[in-house]
Amino acid sequence: MALWQKENSTDNAIKVILFVFLPVLSFVYSLRSLNTKTSFIVFFLCAVLFGMAYTVPSGPTVEIGVDGAYYRLEFDNAKFLSEVEFLEGWNSFLNFDEGKKDYYFETVSYYLSRFTDNYHVMFMVLATVFAFFSLKSFKFFTEEIGQQIGLGVFILAYMFMYNQIFNINGVRFWTATWIGVYAIFQIFKNNKKQYWLLVLVTPYFHGSFWIFIGVLILAELTRRFEKTWVILFGFSFVFSNIAIEFLQSYQDTLPAFMSGMVNDYTDAEYVKSRNEVGIGYGFIPHTFDILMRIYQALLIFLFIKNSKQIRSNNKTNNLYLFLLVWASVFNFFAFVPSLGVRFNTFVWPLIAYIWLVNFKQVKYKEVLYGMPLVFAWNFFTMFGYYNMVLTWDFYISSPVVLIFKYLIIG
Repeated sequence: MALWQKENSTDNAIKVILFVFLPVLSFVYSLRSLNTKTSFIVFFLCAVLFGMAYTVPSGPTVEIGVDGAYYRLEFDNAKFLSEVEFLEGWNSFLNFDEGKKDYYFETVSYYLSRFTDNYHVMFMVLATVFAFFSLKSFKFFTEEIGQQIGLGVFILAYMFMYNQIFNINGVRFWTATWIGVYAIFQIFKNNKKQYWLLVLVTPYFHGSFWIFIGVLILAELTRRFEKTWVILFGFSFVFSNIAIEFLQSYQDTLPAFMSGMVNDYTDAEYVKSRNEVGIGYGFIPHTFDILMRIYQALLIFLFIKNSKQIRSNNKTNNLYLFLLVWASVFNFFAFVPSLGVRFNTFVWPLIAYIWLVNFKQVKYKEVLYGMPLVFAWNFFTMFGYYNMVLTWDFYISSPVVLIFKYLIIG
């Protein structure tokens, strides 16, 4: 049963009035009471409105280098897909044939295209599913806040929600990520083994989540070997920082198929393209990427140092052990941006929750308060991303105006 902070009618009325006229302002106001049901409703509705207002051209362009343009193009073409072709694709997915490795987006786009060609409807539906699982996961965090909301809580909240609503832009992987995070908390915090069934659903959203399932099974079987995983984590951190250079140096001595894969995944331009917005920023994205990796490792090393305290708490014992396994495994895969970097996103919610439960806003606060500096480039890039896909009127319009513009007029 969800534990909500007690609310008062005046506060609720302010949230409602603000939302009716300026949803963005209502969102900001609701941050002052994170663990209230009305705030979660505001967060959810704002996420849905964002999906509705998400605006991209149909098909990738030089000006708009976001994945959402590809998904819009796929949706535009879905209306030409026959029922037979859709079912053939579904059967191919179920039979693990060559072709589609997942079928979530195809299912949504196919059925929506039967009655609308408005891509804003599609992104609104995608945002609804994304927001549902992200907020279900976030509830684990907000239940631990209590009455005191300070800078430390907001820092940890940003960490927890690192996988932001903007990521409906690459909907398949990032929606599966929130489903996975929710399942992890249910399994390793609440000890609800039935959520393994939810884990099994994740490859439907993104095919790479068979790896997710494999690592979860590995964690379930080996997490009790804490000392071994502590050693492996330390080694994996060192390995992840030399892996690209090592593989590129010895690329010519590898078999042909491995050499080609190394070239694809460690190519400097490929790595660079996954870590910056636009061009002309030089070494800055890479520098902040390194800082974030070091900062993340530092936080985990602090957990290791305080493992007795963390393991004595039933809320965080298994999550901490799972974190060691997960971070170690994907540190080893850090040289593959589409694998190690993406799956590393799971680490931030776990760190934020474990820190809040055990350290609150007091212990190691100097380390915690260094986060805004380390995440500065992330703040900048996310600001740029949101501006890419939203028009200015999203920030100053009422829901009625937005619905009329994006759903009625289209």
